[in-house]
Amino acid sequence: MKKLVISLLLLWSAGLHAANDFPPSFTAKYTLYAKGISVGEGTRTLTVQKDGTFLLESVGKTTGWVAWFKKIRIEERSKFTQQNGKIRPLEYTYHQTGKKTRYSHLSFHWYKNTATSTYKGETKEIKLEEGTLDRLLYQVVLMQELKQGKRQLEYKIANKGKISVYRPIMKNWERIETGIGELSTLKYERVSSNNERRTTLWCAPKLHYLPVQVEHVEKGEVFRLVLQSVDGLSPTYWE
Repeated sequence: MKKLVISLLLLWSAGLHAANDFPPSFTAKYTLYAKGISVGEGTRTLTVQKDGTFLLESVGKTTGWVAWFKKIRIEERSKFTQQNGKIRPLEYTYHQTGKKTRYSHLSFHWYKNTATSTYKGETKEIKLEEGTLDRLLYQVVLMQELKQGKRQLEYKIANKGKISVYRPIMKNWERIETGIGELSTLKYERVSSNNERRTTLWCAPKLHYLPVQVEHVEKGEVFRLVLQSVDGLSPTYWE
């Protein structure tokens, strides 16, 4: 169960993409449920820095009775820029504390199309392909592309010292209940290459296609993140 809780905290919490319709700064707060019981919470924040770069931060942690014996906190940060109408990750950091401490880091060197990856104490250089993102930034780019009207999605993700390809598949439109009321959403599903894990995202057009619910299924266990509040996505961006 602990591994699955960590997985979902990461999922909600992977380039070159057009900057048009990129989401404005926002803060979104979620509750994590397992078997219908609240077991954690998370916050995601997108801000513009003084130097003109962007910072996407994600913090997830267990709460309540779960935290007494499975105290987990996961922090992710993605620093990126928009250059010539394109989005490029600059630096990604992952830090997990609790019973186990884990750390990984990516530095992107676009002038030579490489990235320096540190994972499990091993540092190596990986070659970047056009359009490569980090595992946190891709979900915000997904929001942007859905806003632009794209429905067939594919992302190259730099993660754990290699490049992986994510292909979320559109399923259908669905209305769901959240902490801010019922919302119409576009449902996307991604299945792992070995078919052992399935992740589903419900993205709300009224909130710039923000994922308002994320479900992770692995080894028969189901975990779900549900939006509780959001600031910054003003009515100007609502459809």
